[in-house]
Amino acid sequence: MKINIAPFFILLFPVIIFGQSIERKVQILDSLTHEPIPFASISTNLKKGSIANEEGEFRWIFPEVVTNQDSLKIASMGYQTLTLSLSTFSDTLVYLPPKTIALKTVIVSNKTLSPSEIIEAIQENIPYKYDLELNQKKIFLRESGSQQFNTLSVSVKKSSIPEFNQAFWDSTLTKVPRKNEWFNEIVGSCYGDYKNQKVEITKALELENKETATIFKNLETVFEDILNNNIKKDSYFKIRSGIIGGKVDNADFINAADTLSLEEKETKEKSNFLKAKKSTLLSLTKLFEDKEINFSILKKASNYTFKQIDFTYLDDIPIYVLSFTPKRNEKYEGTLYVDADTMALVRISYKNIKDIKSFSLFGVSLKENLKEVTVQFKKNKTGKYALEYFEYSYGWEGGFDRPLVITEKNKIVKGRNKQNELKIDVVIKTGTNQKYQLVVFETLPLDKAVFEAFEEKPTVLPVNVTKYDPTFWQGYTIIEPNQALKAYKIEK
Repeated sequence: MKINIAPFFILLFPVIIFGQSIERKVQILDSLTHEPIPFASISTNLKKGSIANEEGEFRWIFPEVVTNQDSLKIASMGYQTLTLSLSTFSDTLVYLPPKTIALKTVIVSNKTLSPSEIIEAIQENIPYKYDLELNQKKIFLRESGSQQFNTLSVSVKKSSIPEFNQAFWDSTLTKVPRKNEWFNEIVGSCYGDYKNQKVEITKALELENKETATIFKNLETVFEDILNNNIKKDSYFKIRSGIIGGKVDNADFINAADTLSLEEKETKEKSNFLKAKKSTLLSLTKLFEDKEINFSILKKASNYTFKQIDFTYLDDIPIYVLSFTPKRNEKYEGTLYVDADTMALVRISYKNIKDIKSFSLFGVSLKENLKEVTVQFKKNKTGKYALEYFEYSYGWEGGFDRPLVITEKNKIVKGRNKQNELKIDVVIKTGTNQKYQLVVFETLPLDKAVFEAFEEKPTVLPVNVTKYDPTFWQGYTIIEPNQALKAYKIEK
Protein backbone atom coordinates (compact mmCIF):
# COMPACT_ATOMS: atom_id res chain seq x y z
CA MET A 1 0.00 0.00 0.00
CA LYS A 2 1.33 3.43 -0.91
CA ILE A 3 0.51 6.38 1.35
CA ASN A 4 -0.52 9.51 -0.56
CA ILE A 5 0.84 12.68 0.96
CA ALA A 6 0.04 16.23 0.04
CA PRO A 7 2.65 17.95 -2.15
CA PHE A 8 3.63 20.33 0.66
CA PHE A 9 4.46 17.47 3.00
CA ILE A 10 6.38 15.61 0.27
CA LEU A 11 8.90 18.43 0.41
CA LEU A 12 9.37 17.87 4.14
CA PHE A 13 9.13 14.11 4.60
CA PRO A 14 10.26 11.09 2.56
CA VAL A 15 7.70 8.96 0.78
CA ILE A 16 7.28 5.62 2.59
CA ILE A 17 6.25 2.49 0.72
CA PHE A 18 4.87 -0.42 2.73
CA GLY A 19 4.41 -3.96 1.51
CA GLN A 20 5.82 -7.44 1.59
CA SER A 21 9.55 -7.88 0.97
CA ILE A 22 10.20 -9.13 -2.57
CA GLU A 23 13.15 -10.65 -4.38
CA ARG A 24 14.34 -9.53 -7.78
CA LYS A 25 17.00 -11.06 -10.01
CA VAL A 26 19.13 -8.59 -11.92
CA GLN A 27 21.95 -8.92 -14.45
CA ILE A 28 24.66 -6.27 -14.87
CA LEU A 29 25.94 -5.68 -18.41
CA ASP A 30 28.56 -3.50 -20.08
CA SER A 31 26.62 -0.69 -21.78
CA LEU A 32 28.83 -0.86 -24.90
CA THR A 33 29.44 -4.58 -25.39
CA HIS A 34 26.40 -5.94 -23.49
CA GLU A 35 28.75 -8.49 -21.93
CA PRO A 36 28.14 -9.51 -18.30
CA ILE A 37 30.20 -7.71 -15.65
CA PRO A 38 31.30 -10.22 -12.98
CA PHE A 39 31.74 -9.54 -9.26
CA ALA A 40 30.24 -6.04 -9.22
CA SER A 41 29.57 -4.73 -5.69
CA ILE A 42 25.97 -3.98 -4.75
CA SER A 43 25.14 -1.94 -1.67
CA THR A 44 22.46 0.31 -0.22
CA ASN A 45 22.26 3.08 2.33
CA LEU A 46 20.63 0.43 4.55
CA LYS A 47 24.13 -1.03 5.14
CA LYS A 48 23.36 -4.23 3.28
CA GLY A 49 25.51 -5.61 0.50
CA SER A 50 25.70 -8.23 -2.21
CA ILE A 51 27.90 -9.18 -5.13
CA ALA A 52 27.24 -10.27 -8.70
CA ASN A 53 28.30 -13.77 -9.75
CA GLU A 54 30.64 -14.61 -12.63
CA GLU A 55 27.74 -14.13 -15.07
CA GLY A 56 26.95 -10.65 -13.74
CA GLU A 57 23.79 -11.78 -11.96
CA PHE A 58 22.65 -10.92 -8.47
CA ARG A 59 19.48 -11.38 -6.46
CA TRP A 60 18.27 -8.57 -4.25
CA ILE A 61 15.79 -8.72 -1.38
CA PHE A 62 13.87 -5.47 -1.14
CA PRO A 63 12.85 -4.53 2.40
CA GLU A 64 9.23 -4.28 3.48
CA VAL A 65 9.55 -0.56 4.07
CA VAL A 66 11.21 1.64 1.43
CA THR A 67 11.49 5.43 1.34
CA ASN A 68 12.32 7.61 -1.61
CA GLN A 69 15.69 8.25 0.04
CA ASP A 70 16.70 4.57 -0.08
CA SER A 71 19.09 3.79 -2.90
CA LEU A 72 20.84 0.88 -4.59
CA LYS A 73 24.46 1.44 -5.62
CA ILE A 74 26.24 -0.74 -8.20
CA ALA A 75 30.01 -0.35 -8.55
CA SER A 76 32.62 -2.23 -10.56
CA MET A 77 36.25 -1.65 -11.41
CA GLY A 78 36.58 0.57 -14.50
CA TYR A 79 32.88 1.47 -14.72
CA GLN A 80 30.78 4.42 -13.71
CA THR A 81 28.93 3.80 -10.47
CA LEU A 82 25.13 3.75 -10.73
CA THR A 83 22.92 4.90 -7.88
CA LEU A 84 19.28 3.90 -8.31
CA SER A 85 16.22 4.69 -6.21
CA LEU A 86 14.87 1.58 -4.46
CA SER A 87 11.34 2.97 -4.54
CA THR A 88 11.27 3.06 -8.36
CA PHE A 89 13.77 0.35 -9.29
CA SER A 90 12.11 -2.42 -11.32
CA ASP A 91 14.64 -3.40 -14.00
CA THR A 92 16.02 -6.90 -14.52
CA LEU A 93 18.93 -5.61 -16.65
CA VAL A 94 21.31 -2.85 -15.59
CA TYR A 95 23.90 -1.34 -17.93
CA LEU A 96 27.12 0.14 -16.56
CA PRO A 97 29.01 2.61 -18.79
CA PRO A 98 32.80 2.26 -18.84
CA LYS A 99 34.52 5.08 -16.99
CA THR A 100 36.71 7.26 -19.16
CA ILE A 101 40.08 8.15 -17.67
CA ALA A 102 41.24 11.49 -19.03
CA LEU A 103 44.73 11.60 -17.50
CA LYS A 104 46.20 8.19 -16.75
CA THR A 105 49.48 9.55 -15.46
CA VAL A 106 48.01 12.10 -13.05
CA ILE A 107 46.96 10.34 -9.88
CA VAL A 108 46.60 11.85 -6.42
CA SER A 109 50.22 12.35 -5.54
CA ASN A 110 52.89 14.66 -6.84
CA LYS A 111 55.18 11.62 -6.90
CA THR A 112 54.92 8.94 -9.56
CA LEU A 113 55.49 5.52 -7.99
CA SER A 114 57.19 2.65 -9.75
CA PRO A 115 55.56 -0.81 -9.69
CA SER A 116 58.12 -2.04 -7.14
CA GLU A 117 57.39 0.94 -4.88
CA ILE A 118 53.66 0.23 -5.11
CA ILE A 119 54.21 -3.43 -4.15
CA GLU A 120 56.36 -2.39 -1.20
CA ALA A 121 53.75 0.16 -0.06
CA ILE A 122 50.96 -2.46 -0.09
CA GLN A 123 52.39 -4.20 3.00
CA GLU A 124 52.83 -0.98 4.98
CA ASN A 125 50.39 0.20 7.67
CA ILE A 126 48.10 -2.81 7.25
CA PRO A 127 46.08 -2.17 10.49
CA TYR A 128 45.20 1.30 9.20
CA LYS A 129 44.03 0.00 5.83
CA TYR A 130 42.14 -3.16 6.78
CA ASP A 131 39.61 -4.10 9.44
CA LEU A 132 41.63 -6.51 11.61
CA GLU A 133 39.59 -5.97 14.76
CA LEU A 134 36.92 -8.25 16.24
CA ASN A 135 33.91 -8.33 13.97
CA GLN A 136 30.96 -10.37 12.79
CA LYS A 137 30.94 -11.34 9.14
CA LYS A 138 27.65 -12.45 7.63
CA ILE A 139 28.68 -14.97 5.01
CA PHE A 140 27.54 -17.27 2.24
CA LEU A 141 29.79 -20.15 1.17
CA ARG A 142 29.31 -22.29 -1.93
CA GLU A 143 31.47 -25.32 -2.70
CA SER A 144 31.16 -27.02 -6.06
CA GLY A 145 33.17 -29.75 -7.64
CA SER A 146 33.39 -32.68 -9.98
CA GLN A 147 35.39 -35.85 -10.18
CA GLN A 148 35.54 -38.32 -13.01
CA PHE A 149 37.20 -41.54 -14.02
CA ASN A 150 39.20 -40.76 -17.15
CA THR A 151 40.32 -44.39 -17.15
CA LEU A 152 38.95 -47.35 -15.21
CA SER A 153 40.08 -50.76 -16.41
CA VAL A 154 41.01 -54.23 -15.16
CA SER A 155 43.11 -56.76 -17.06
CA VAL A 156 43.00 -60.33 -15.76
CA LYS A 157 46.47 -61.90 -15.73
CA LYS A 158 45.72 -65.08 -13.81
CA SER A 159 42.55 -66.44 -12.22
CA SER A 160 41.47 -69.65 -10.56
CA ILE A 161 38.11 -68.06 -9.79
CA PRO A 162 36.03 -68.72 -12.92
CA GLU A 163 33.42 -66.12 -12.03
CA PHE A 164 36.02 -63.32 -11.98
CA ASN A 165 37.14 -63.67 -15.59
CA GLN A 166 37.81 -60.81 -18.03
CA ALA A 167 34.24 -60.74 -19.30
CA PHE A 168 32.98 -60.31 -15.71
CA TRP A 169 35.21 -57.32 -15.06
CA ASP A 170 34.44 -55.68 -18.39
CA SER A 171 30.71 -56.06 -17.80
CA THR A 172 30.88 -54.90 -14.17
CA LEU A 173 32.98 -51.79 -14.77
CA THR A 174 30.62 -50.52 -17.46
CA LYS A 175 28.04 -50.08 -14.68
CA VAL A 176 30.32 -47.88 -12.59
CA PRO A 177 29.44 -44.16 -12.89
CA ARG A 178 32.20 -42.22 -14.57
CA LYS A 179 31.46 -38.79 -13.09
CA ASN A 180 30.36 -37.28 -9.80
CA GLU A 181 29.32 -33.66 -9.22
CA TRP A 182 28.42 -31.89 -5.99
CA PHE A 183 27.32 -28.53 -4.63
CA ASN A 184 27.25 -27.44 -0.98
CA GLU A 185 25.98 -24.10 0.29
CA ILE A 186 25.77 -22.54 3.74
CA VAL A 187 24.59 -19.26 5.23
CA GLY A 188 25.99 -18.17 8.58
CA SER A 189 28.35 -15.88 10.44
CA CYS A 190 32.03 -15.77 11.37
CA TYR A 191 32.96 -14.10 14.65
CA GLY A 192 36.48 -12.95 15.49
CA ASP A 193 39.54 -11.23 14.08
CA TYR A 194 42.25 -12.30 11.65
CA LYS A 195 43.75 -14.66 14.26
CA ASN A 196 40.76 -16.36 15.95
CA GLN A 197 37.38 -17.23 14.46
CA LYS A 198 34.16 -18.84 15.65
CA VAL A 199 31.54 -20.05 13.20
CA GLU A 200 27.76 -20.22 13.27
CA ILE A 201 25.82 -22.03 10.52
CA THR A 202 22.23 -20.92 10.01
CA LYS A 203 21.14 -23.06 7.06
CA ALA A 204 22.80 -25.49 4.63
CA LEU A 205 22.07 -27.13 1.30
CA GLU A 206 23.68 -30.15 -0.34
CA LEU A 207 23.35 -31.51 -3.86
CA GLU A 208 25.19 -34.78 -4.31
CA ASN A 209 24.44 -38.33 -5.32
CA LYS A 210 25.57 -40.22 -2.21
CA GLU A 211 25.86 -43.56 -3.98
CA THR A 212 28.06 -42.13 -6.73
CA ALA A 213 30.14 -40.19 -4.21
CA THR A 214 30.95 -43.42 -2.33
CA ILE A 215 32.54 -44.91 -5.45
CA PHE A 216 34.93 -41.97 -5.70
CA LYS A 217 35.78 -41.96 -1.99
CA ASN A 218 38.86 -44.18 -2.33
CA LEU A 219 40.40 -46.80 -4.57
CA GLU A 220 39.27 -49.75 -2.47
CA THR A 221 35.57 -48.87 -2.62
CA VAL A 222 35.02 -49.97 -6.21
CA PHE A 223 36.59 -53.36 -5.67
CA GLU A 224 35.12 -53.96 -2.22
CA ASP A 225 31.63 -53.44 -3.64
CA ILE A 226 32.31 -55.81 -6.50
CA LEU A 227 33.62 -58.49 -4.12
CA ASN A 228 30.79 -57.91 -1.69
CA ASN A 229 28.21 -58.59 -4.37
CA ASN A 230 29.87 -61.89 -5.29
CA ILE A 231 31.14 -63.12 -1.93
CA LYS A 232 30.45 -66.53 -0.42
CA LYS A 233 29.12 -66.89 3.11
CA ASP A 234 32.05 -68.95 4.33
CA SER A 235 34.78 -67.01 2.53
CA TYR A 236 36.69 -63.78 2.71
CA PHE A 237 39.09 -62.08 0.34
CA LYS A 238 42.53 -60.72 0.95
CA ILE A 239 43.67 -57.83 -1.28
CA ARG A 240 47.41 -57.39 -1.71
CA SER A 241 49.10 -54.49 -3.45
CA GLY A 242 51.91 -52.07 -2.74
CA ILE A 243 49.31 -49.42 -1.93
CA ILE A 244 46.02 -51.15 -1.19
CA GLY A 245 45.92 -53.66 1.61
CA GLY A 246 43.65 -55.21 4.17
CA LYS A 247 41.14 -57.97 4.70
CA VAL A 248 37.77 -57.76 2.97
CA ASP A 249 35.34 -59.80 5.06
CA ASN A 250 31.72 -60.53 4.28
CA ALA A 251 30.97 -59.73 7.93
CA ASP A 252 32.32 -56.23 7.33
CA PHE A 253 29.52 -55.68 4.86
CA ILE A 254 26.68 -57.75 6.23
CA ASN A 255 26.95 -57.70 10.03
CA ALA A 256 28.62 -54.37 10.77
CA ALA A 257 27.16 -53.14 14.05
CA ASP A 258 26.31 -49.47 14.56
CA THR A 259 26.89 -48.78 18.25
CA LEU A 260 25.50 -45.23 18.12
CA SER A 261 21.86 -44.36 18.61
CA LEU A 262 20.13 -42.28 15.92
CA GLU A 263 20.28 -39.22 18.16
CA GLU A 264 23.99 -39.71 18.89
CA LYS A 265 24.69 -40.30 15.23
CA GLU A 266 22.92 -37.07 14.23
CA THR A 267 24.76 -35.09 16.92
CA LYS A 268 28.07 -36.43 15.67
CA GLU A 269 27.19 -35.63 12.05
CA LYS A 270 26.27 -32.05 12.99
CA SER A 271 29.51 -31.66 14.90
CA ASN A 272 31.58 -33.03 12.00
CA PHE A 273 29.73 -30.80 9.54
CA LEU A 274 30.46 -27.67 11.59
CA LYS A 275 34.12 -28.65 11.99
CA ALA A 276 34.51 -29.27 8.25
CA LYS A 277 32.94 -25.97 7.26
CA LYS A 278 34.87 -24.07 9.91
CA SER A 279 38.11 -25.57 8.61
CA THR A 280 37.22 -24.45 5.09
CA LEU A 281 36.30 -20.93 6.21
CA LEU A 282 39.48 -20.55 8.27
CA SER A 283 41.67 -21.60 5.36
CA LEU A 284 39.89 -19.19 2.99
CA THR A 285 39.90 -16.21 5.33
CA LYS A 286 43.48 -16.49 6.60
CA LEU A 287 44.45 -13.45 4.57
CA PHE A 288 46.64 -11.74 7.15
CA GLU A 289 49.63 -13.04 9.07
CA ASP A 290 51.62 -10.94 11.52
CA LYS A 291 49.73 -7.92 10.17
CA GLU A 292 50.88 -8.57 6.62
CA ILE A 293 48.75 -9.64 3.67
CA ASN A 294 49.27 -13.37 3.40
CA PHE A 295 49.82 -13.84 -0.34
CA SER A 296 52.98 -15.59 -1.53
CA ILE A 297 53.04 -13.28 -4.55
CA LEU A 298 53.60 -10.31 -2.22
CA LYS A 299 55.92 -12.13 0.20
CA LYS A 300 58.04 -13.37 -2.72
CA ALA A 301 57.67 -10.22 -4.79
CA SER A 302 61.32 -10.38 -5.91
CA ASN A 303 60.46 -13.56 -7.84
CA TYR A 304 57.94 -11.74 -10.03
CA THR A 305 58.00 -8.96 -12.60
CA PHE A 306 55.39 -6.27 -11.93
CA LYS A 307 54.18 -3.83 -14.56
CA GLN A 308 51.62 -1.04 -14.35
CA ILE A 309 49.20 -1.72 -17.19
CA ASP A 310 46.37 0.69 -16.40
CA PHE A 311 44.89 3.27 -14.10
CA THR A 312 41.18 3.24 -13.38
CA TYR A 313 38.55 3.94 -10.73
CA LEU A 314 36.37 1.92 -8.40
CA ASP A 315 33.50 4.27 -7.64
CA ASP A 316 35.51 7.43 -6.85
CA ILE A 317 38.64 5.60 -5.65
CA PRO A 318 41.68 5.87 -7.98
CA ILE A 319 43.15 2.45 -8.71
CA TYR A 320 46.55 1.30 -9.96
CA VAL A 321 46.31 -1.82 -12.13
CA LEU A 322 49.45 -3.97 -12.14
CA SER A 323 50.16 -7.24 -13.90
CA PHE A 324 52.69 -9.75 -12.62
CA THR A 325 54.54 -12.65 -14.26
CA PRO A 326 57.11 -15.07 -12.81
CA LYS A 327 60.82 -14.43 -13.23
CA ARG A 328 62.12 -17.93 -12.54
CA ASN A 329 60.38 -21.00 -11.14
CA GLU A 330 57.26 -19.38 -9.72
CA LYS A 331 54.02 -20.70 -11.18
CA TYR A 332 51.50 -17.84 -11.21
CA GLU A 333 50.56 -14.81 -13.23
CA GLY A 334 47.79 -12.33 -12.56
CA THR A 335 46.64 -8.80 -11.80
CA LEU A 336 46.68 -6.52 -8.76
CA TYR A 337 44.35 -3.57 -8.15
CA VAL A 338 45.69 -1.05 -5.62
CA ASP A 339 44.00 1.95 -4.01
CA ALA A 340 46.22 4.85 -5.16
CA ASP A 341 45.23 6.97 -2.14
CA THR A 342 46.00 4.49 0.64
CA MET A 343 48.14 1.90 -1.19
CA ALA A 344 45.71 -0.80 -0.06
CA LEU A 345 45.30 -3.96 -2.14
CA VAL A 346 41.67 -3.87 -3.31
CA ARG A 347 41.65 -6.92 -5.54
CA ILE A 348 43.98 -9.67 -6.69
CA SER A 349 43.38 -12.39 -9.26
CA TYR A 350 45.88 -14.97 -10.43
CA LYS A 351 46.20 -18.48 -11.86
CA ASN A 352 48.93 -21.02 -12.45
CA ILE A 353 50.70 -21.18 -15.80
CA LYS A 354 52.43 -24.50 -15.11
CA ASP A 355 51.72 -27.57 -13.00
CA ILE A 356 51.91 -26.76 -9.31
CA LYS A 357 53.11 -30.16 -8.15
CA SER A 358 53.76 -33.52 -9.78
CA PHE A 359 54.47 -36.91 -8.21
CA SER A 360 54.87 -40.39 -9.67
CA LEU A 361 56.21 -43.52 -7.95
CA PHE A 362 55.55 -47.24 -8.38
CA GLY A 363 52.50 -46.72 -10.55
CA VAL A 364 50.90 -44.10 -8.30
CA SER A 365 50.81 -40.53 -9.62
CA LEU A 366 49.40 -37.16 -8.60
CA LYS A 367 49.51 -33.91 -10.54
CA GLU A 368 48.13 -30.61 -9.26
CA ASN A 369 47.33 -28.73 -12.44
CA LEU A 370 44.93 -25.93 -11.50
CA LYS A 371 44.92 -23.11 -8.98
CA GLU A 372 42.97 -19.93 -9.63
CA VAL A 373 42.24 -17.25 -7.03
CA THR A 374 40.23 -14.03 -6.91
CA VAL A 375 40.07 -11.95 -3.72
CA GLN A 376 38.16 -8.70 -3.48
CA PHE A 377 38.00 -6.21 -0.60
CA LYS A 378 35.41 -3.51 0.02
CA LYS A 379 35.66 -0.35 2.10
CA ASN A 380 33.28 -0.46 5.08
CA LYS A 381 31.73 2.32 7.16
CA THR A 382 34.91 2.81 9.18
CA GLY A 383 36.84 3.65 6.02
CA LYS A 384 38.87 0.44 6.24
CA TYR A 385 38.81 -2.43 3.77
CA ALA A 386 37.23 -5.78 4.66
CA LEU A 387 36.90 -9.02 2.72
CA GLU A 388 33.99 -9.00 0.28
CA TYR A 389 34.60 -11.97 -2.03
CA PHE A 390 36.96 -14.95 -2.21
CA GLU A 391 36.95 -17.46 -5.07
CA TYR A 392 39.35 -20.36 -5.03
CA SER A 393 39.51 -23.07 -7.71
CA TYR A 394 41.90 -25.96 -7.82
CA GLY A 395 42.25 -29.25 -9.64
CA TRP A 396 44.39 -32.32 -9.86
CA GLU A 397 44.76 -35.62 -11.70
CA GLY A 398 45.46 -38.89 -9.94
CA GLY A 399 46.61 -42.22 -11.33
CA PHE A 400 46.90 -45.81 -10.12
CA ASP A 401 48.52 -48.36 -12.43
CA ARG A 402 49.54 -51.44 -10.44
CA PRO A 403 49.05 -55.20 -10.18
CA LEU A 404 46.52 -56.38 -7.64
CA VAL A 405 46.32 -59.85 -6.06
CA ILE A 406 43.00 -61.00 -4.59
CA THR A 407 43.11 -64.24 -2.61
CA GLU A 408 39.95 -66.12 -1.60
CA LYS A 409 40.22 -67.92 1.73
CA ASN A 410 37.85 -70.13 3.69
CA LYS A 411 36.95 -69.60 7.35
CA ILE A 412 35.83 -73.18 7.97
CA VAL A 413 38.63 -75.29 6.49
CA LYS A 414 41.40 -75.88 9.03
CA GLY A 415 45.04 -75.51 8.17
CA ARG A 416 45.83 -73.96 4.84
CA ASN A 417 42.60 -72.23 3.94
CA LYS A 418 43.71 -70.60 0.72
CA GLN A 419 41.27 -71.52 -2.02
CA ASN A 420 41.66 -69.33 -5.09
CA GLU A 421 43.74 -66.46 -6.37
CA LEU A 422 43.10 -63.67 -8.86
CA LYS A 423 45.87 -61.54 -10.34
CA ILE A 424 44.82 -58.41 -12.21
CA ASP A 425 46.31 -55.16 -13.47
CA VAL A 426 44.29 -52.17 -12.36
CA VAL A 427 44.46 -48.81 -14.14
CA ILE A 428 42.57 -45.90 -12.63
CA LYS A 429 42.98 -42.29 -13.74
CA THR A 430 40.84 -39.60 -12.16
CA GLY A 431 40.42 -35.88 -12.64
CA THR A 432 39.09 -33.58 -9.90
CA ASN A 433 38.12 -29.92 -9.91
CA GLN A 434 36.82 -27.98 -6.93
CA LYS A 435 35.71 -24.38 -6.39
CA TYR A 436 34.93 -22.34 -3.28
CA GLN A 437 33.02 -19.06 -3.41
CA LEU A 438 32.82 -17.05 -0.21
CA VAL A 439 30.78 -13.85 -0.02
CA VAL A 440 30.84 -11.50 2.98
CA PHE A 441 27.66 -9.44 2.89
CA GLU A 442 28.18 -7.47 6.08
CA THR A 443 31.08 -6.79 8.43
CA LEU A 444 29.90 -5.48 11.80
CA PRO A 445 31.97 -4.46 14.86
CA LEU A 446 31.98 -7.02 17.68
CA ASP A 447 32.48 -6.45 21.39
CA LYS A 448 35.21 -8.57 22.99
CA ALA A 449 32.91 -9.77 25.78
CA VAL A 450 30.31 -10.87 23.21
CA PHE A 451 32.96 -12.77 21.25
CA GLU A 452 34.29 -14.56 24.33
CA ALA A 453 30.79 -15.49 25.49
CA PHE A 454 29.75 -16.86 22.10
CA GLU A 455 29.72 -20.67 21.91
CA GLU A 456 29.80 -22.65 18.71
CA LYS A 457 26.80 -24.97 18.53
CA PRO A 458 26.55 -27.74 15.93
CA THR A 459 22.82 -27.52 15.22
CA VAL A 460 22.61 -27.75 11.43
CA LEU A 461 22.86 -30.52 8.86
CA PRO A 462 22.60 -29.80 5.13
CA VAL A 463 19.32 -30.53 3.38
CA ASN A 464 20.07 -33.00 0.60
CA VAL A 465 18.11 -32.41 -2.61
CA THR A 466 18.19 -34.02 -6.04
CA LYS A 467 18.03 -30.79 -8.05
CA TYR A 468 18.61 -27.12 -7.40
CA ASP A 469 15.60 -25.48 -5.78
CA PRO A 470 15.50 -21.70 -6.46
CA THR A 471 13.13 -21.21 -3.52
CA PHE A 472 15.42 -22.83 -0.93
CA TRP A 473 17.23 -19.56 -0.16
CA GLN A 474 14.14 -17.38 -0.38
CA GLY A 475 14.57 -14.53 2.09
CA TYR A 476 18.37 -14.97 2.23
CA THR A 477 21.01 -12.94 0.40
CA ILE A 478 23.32 -15.25 -1.55
CA ILE A 479 25.50 -15.10 -4.62
CA GLU A 480 23.27 -16.03 -7.55
CA PRO A 481 23.91 -19.58 -8.87
CA ASN A 482 25.41 -19.95 -12.34
CA GLN A 483 23.76 -21.88 -15.15
CA ALA A 484 25.57 -25.14 -14.30
CA LEU A 485 24.15 -25.14 -10.79
CA LYS A 486 20.66 -24.18 -11.94
CA ALA A 487 20.66 -27.13 -14.34
CA TYR A 488 22.02 -29.66 -11.83
CA LYS A 489 19.88 -32.74 -11.35
CA ILE A 490 20.61 -36.18 -9.91
CA GLU A 491 19.51 -38.86 -12.35
CA LYS A 492 18.06 -41.96 -10.71
